Amino acid sequence: MENSNVFALARSEIMMNSSAMLLRLIAICFVAASSGLLAQEAGLIKPKVFRIDQVVKPRIAKMAVPVIRPEIVGVKMVVSSPSPKAREHVRQGFALIHAQWDFEAYRHFCAALKQDPDCMLAYCGVALSLVKPYGEFVSYRNAAVTRMVDLIEADEKALKAGKPARFPRLEKQFAYAIASLVTSSPQTAGAMMKTMAKSYPNILQPKLLGAFLTRGAYDIAGNASSQRVQAIETIGGLLEKHPDNPLVLGFWVSLHAEAPAGIMPIRKEVLPQARKLVKLCPEVPSWHHMLGHYEWRVGNYLLAQRAFTKAAALYESWMKREMVSLNDCEGYIRAKCYLANTHYQRGDFDAAMKVAKELRALKLDPARPASEGNQILLWRAYTLPARLYIARAAEGDLNRAMESLPGAKELEKFLNHPKFPTLAGSFSDTLRAYIGCRKALDNKDLTAAKSLHEKTYQGFVAKIAGVLEGAKRSSDFSHYYRAAGALAVYDMELYGLIAMQQKEVMPVTTANHFRSARDKQITPSMMMPPLVFTHMENRLAEFYLMLGKKKDAYGAYLDALNHYPNNMDSLLGVKACYLAMGQKKHADQIQKHIDLITAEKE
Repeated sequence: MENSNVFALARSEIMMNSSAMLLRLIAICFVAASSGLLAQEAGLIKPKVFRIDQVVKPRIAKMAVPVIRPEIVGVKMVVSSPSPKAREHVRQGFALIHAQWDFEAYRHFCAALKQDPDCMLAYCGVALSLVKPYGEFVSYRNAAVTRMVDLIEADEKALKAGKPARFPRLEKQFAYAIASLVTSSPQTAGAMMKTMAKSYPNILQPKLLGAFLTRGAYDIAGNASSQRVQAIETIGGLLEKHPDNPLVLGFWVSLHAEAPAGIMPIRKEVLPQARKLVKLCPEVPSWHHMLGHYEWRVGNYLLAQRAFTKAAALYESWMKREMVSLNDCEGYIRAKCYLANTHYQRGDFDAAMKVAKELRALKLDPARPASEGNQILLWRAYTLPARLYIARAAEGDLNRAMESLPGAKELEKFLNHPKFPTLAGSFSDTLRAYIGCRKALDNKDLTAAKSLHEKTYQGFVAKIAGVLEGAKRSSDFSHYYRAAGALAVYDMELYGLIAMQQKEVMPVTTANHFRSARDKQITPSMMMPPLVFTHMENRLAEFYLMLGKKKDAYGAYLDALNHYPNNMDSLLGVKACYLAMGQKKHADQIQKHIDLITAEKE
């Protein structure tokens, strides 16, 4: 039976409200999944004898009990456990999942299971907090899913024997939806959550998860899909009814994290809610990071700088208190990476490079090659100084960029790991080819530049693209995906820069190369800043200035400011255009705006 048909049957059965049939369909789903490629790759094999250490990693079990933060809990769902402490940890765990602090959430669910090893929702939480399919915790996630099914099965047998049920139907349906998220897709789980929301209209979590998991996307023109519009309406309606609930606030803010520029009035509709969330939950670093993202999106770089600095400080304090390493605190590195980007956008290259060099000096841990901390160091932090030097491109910067990239010897244990080999080395090699091409252009060696681009650079890109299917099953796929997007931007930029030195190339062709590079620049996600620091509208503007087309250059810089408000490179470009057009008064106004942005206080 096809998995899609199995899950369709299961969804229908939930609507028919039959516990016995639901249980049978759960079993069918897992058998079907186990016989297919998904289960083979993910390792969903039911253990013969269950032990709690199959779900609770021993290292986590030895840690202190995680801190309770009562102000962050917006989950109103009943937790069926005889242990008050287990119930409290489960609610904390779900709150932290929705705050995108998965490791701390996992700790809370483990603490709940220590109090009540049969707590159904704690196993649901473990599966959610470890939802990534190919990470180092995958076996613990799969054991949690299997345990959920075992508990439901045992409960159904008890009911048939005339005994009272341990778990309410709501929990069983919720557990089944989470199992579907792991074995099927977010859309399947979201549809099940929507069905639950109709049956339990007073429970917020299924409504929010149903809308969020089926939220759809934006098309290439930036238009929201019908599913996205529906999700905005649903969660927006819940926000009106629950304006101070951190759970609802978090979903609303997360929903708009990747909205294209101009689609959503971020400054009016989203940013105030992100600020409110931080006030309600001041000790959650991921909320400060989220606030920094939205301050960054609207061009409030000083406020974004403060938010990312606060997030990093909270993560650092937490690591020291709980004796946690960077392996399990990638949030600290994310905040620092975004902080460096914020300094750069604000025009403070030295501050950006200081942060970048601090991150570059952090050591990788070969004992845990697939950890979230190692992955972000390999792909982001270790290439950060080079990408900053590439963006500034002052005299000597391209040589500095080349020297800062990690070499094969430094990455040897990660490139050749038998179980978790990384492609981060290929990313660094491709950046080296890009830098070599830029250096050849600076030396007016067009032949060498074209060869480096078409043979070396694109050869590396083809190598990276050629392992896409394998990369999808790797622990660092999200980094691979974003790096591939950045390399596509750099590729089109090189086409444009090379064309600028070829008189026989039509200006419109050169301009289109830069437009293509612009179109490939992805809106930054809530947790990750753009990998490419240079805004490609600025490249287009520089080309127009070279041609003497001052008004076209001015328009291109304005487009860059529309997408990245207040970024310093574009503001300086606008000022230069005004001066070139003889409009000194307007240039002076831009300079006053620049002075305001670079001031220590706003």
